[in-house]
This record gives sequence, C-alpha cells and structure tokens, in this order.
Amino acid sequence: MIRRLLRAEMTGNLLWLAVSALLATGVWYIAVTSADPIRQRRFYGIPIQFVPSSTAVMINSLARSADVTIQGSQTIVSSRLASDIVVRADLSRLGPGTHSVPLAVEVVSPNPDGFRRLVSRVEPAQISIELEPRESRDNRIAIELVKAPPIGFRNDEPQPDVDVAQVSGAASLVSQVVAVRGQLDLSASRNPLEVDLRLHAIDADGNRVTGVELQPQTASVAVNISRRDDIRQIAIRPNVLLSTLPDGFTLKNQSYEPESLFVSGAPDQLEKISDTLLTAPISLEGRDEGFVTSVPVQLPDDELFVMGGDSNITVSIEIIPIVVSRQIDSIEVGHIGLGDGFEVSIVPKTASAIVTGPVVYVEALSLEDIQIVVDLDGLTPGVYDLTPSISITAADLSEANVSLSPAELNVEIRSPEAAADSASAAGIRAEN
Repeated sequence: MIRRLLRAEMTGNLLWLAVSALLATGVWYIAVTSADPIRQRRFYGIPIQFVPSSTAVMINSLARSADVTIQGSQTIVSSRLASDIVVRADLSRLGPGTHSVPLAVEVVSPNPDGFRRLVSRVEPAQISIELEPRESRDNRIAIELVKAPPIGFRNDEPQPDVDVAQVSGAASLVSQVVAVRGQLDLSASRNPLEVDLRLHAIDADGNRVTGVELQPQTASVAVNISRRDDIRQIAIRPNVLLSTLPDGFTLKNQSYEPESLFVSGAPDQLEKISDTLLTAPISLEGRDEGFVTSVPVQLPDDELFVMGGDSNITVSIEIIPIVVSRQIDSIEVGHIGLGDGFEVSIVPKTASAIVTGPVVYVEALSLEDIQIVVDLDGLTPGVYDLTPSISITAADLSEANVSLSPAELNVEIRSPEAAADSASAAGIRAEN
C-alpha cells in the first residue's frame, strides 16, 4: 500500500516536472521569437555545381541553377548571402544514360550545421541529366601560321615541344576532332622566338570543337626567323629641285610616304644599292603655294623591282612667301568728314608706314599705294589727338600688314569765323 502511494506521488512529481519544462520552453520560445521572429527568405538562381562522373560526361541538363528557400530567425536569415549557399548534383556514381539526380544544399560559411537546418525548400528538388561515355583520343598537334613575318624576313617551320595532345570528353564530341591546332602570328617578329600557344580542337571544317578537354592545353613553339637576302628595305628621299622656286618664296616643309620601300632582286645587285634612293625630280617652277604630288622612285637597275609593284610615293610640299618689312616715309596725311569752311591743322603733316608681308608685294609698293586719313566726322572745333586710318591698294596686303609712326596725330579744327579772323590777321600782318 505504501509503495503504491510512493509510486503515485513520484509519478505525479514527474508529470509536474514535465509540464513545468514544457511551460518553461514555451515561455522561452515566445520570448525569443518575440524579440527575433521567424521569417523565410528565398534565393534565386543559385548555380548548380556538378560532381563529375569518372566514366561518363554530361552533355545535357535541363537546369543549371536552383531556387533555395531558407527559414529561421530574422537575425540569422537576413545576414545570409547567396554566396553562402552551395547546390550540388552528384554524378560521381552514374554511368552513361539519362538520370534524375536529386539536388543537395550545403553551406560553406560561416556555420554549416546551423545553416543546413535553415533550408526549407529547393526548387527543383531534382533535375534530369544526360550522360555520354567518356572517351580519350590522341591527336597530332599542327601549328598554323596565320600571319607571316614582315616583308624582308622569312621563317622556318615552327617546332612545338610536344607532337601529340590528348582530347577527352563526350564520345560524340571527341569523334568530331580531327586535329589539335595552335595559331602563330609572326607579323611583328624579326628575330628567332619561342612562344607558348594555346591549343584548340578542330573539326573537319576547320571550326573549333568546344566541350572537350585538351592535355596539354598549351604548347611551346620555337621558330627561326631570318632576313631574306633577295629583299632589301631602302630609304626613300624626294628629289626636290629647290633651284626652281620662284623669287620671293621659300620651301617651309615637306613630308612623304612611304619613307622606305622593299626592293627585290638578286643579292649581288641589292648589295650595290646605296642606303637611300631618290625619286624622279620634282620641279617647283610656278609654285607659289603648297601642293601634293605622286612621283616614282628611280631604281638603278631594270632587273630590280619594288615589292607590291607600286614604286610611287606621295610627296606633300609646303611653300610660303618670304616675309620682309619695309619702311615708307613721307606719306601725306589727309582728312575726311568735315564741312566746308573749317580750317584743319594736322601735326605732323606726314607719317611713316612700316609694311610687313610677302617680299613680292612689299618691294613693289610706292607712296601712292598707301593712304593715311583722319576721320573728323561729328567733331566740333577744338584740338584732338586722333589715330588715323590706313588703306592699302596692293593685292594680298591690308591694314593689318601696316603700322604707323607716329600712331597718333595732333589735329586742330577751327570754325569758319575763326578761320576768317585768322586770315584777316594774316593779311594785316602782310600789309605792315
């Protein structure tokens, strides 16, 4: 009887203990979720990482990414990044054929265990994969010369350090490969070189086959480059006849292209050619401005010829007039713009002009070609310091080519009455 009472009391205590624990847990959960509520967050387009099969190659997959939904406390969920999530499809134990492969979600940082429990859903949950048998085949390496060395140089046959490359991948792709090729560009090479070339799998049409693996992926290629003895690069110089320049003009500048040509011929003939060849003579007779012309290069031997067949060069010549300065003195100063009866006194009565310009025009100037006048329009009687205006009648010269000395003139204007009084006073003085 006593034992039954003790058992009943113990059972009651355990029950109350369990109820108390549940209540405490509930209170704790409510407190925690109130401060840090549960929420969901969805990550879109997480790339699927495929663990490859050792015996087969994936050739087709209907999905390459998946959407992952996580659920947990707001603090943890909001701190996660898409880079924390890893979605994998394990193909390591699969052989050729079509398979449905489940997707597994993992995390790489910062707390894998805690984060794994946050994953709520992965869409799609599994994907369809098509695998083909893996095949490997050896193919001979061919080096394709896409651009030859510059003119005047030749190259020997390129020599790769390996002759064969292994092509691996899906059987259907490997069967398309007929060669492994590296492309060599020697357009800027004038000396022997050794270069690493990336290799590519090529099909029967010369197109690259993608989706296969090459081993090795690069090849070191050595090629000898040497100068050709039947071609020589020779500088060119225009043969400009400076003695034919018209008087009063000078040659300011000349440019031409090309500045050198490649001449082909027998080696002994090429050795006799000087370092510079001249063009046909270029006359400057009658030229008073710049011009462009095309002239042939003069070869010393008819058996020599220019590579490409075009022996002409384009010459641009700039011709300018010789500029001089000349002072012309005793130019009488006139005036305009004043009514009749007014008397004008200009001091000094003559001025000097310094003319700068092409010698052919400046040397031909005379006193009659330059006019200096003072504009008195609107002025009342009085004394003024005025700047005269200049006009020049010679061709290709203007006021901008002329400076005056002095630059200002003293002008006195007297009214008709004052002019009459001045004339009367002058008459009386003459009578006396």
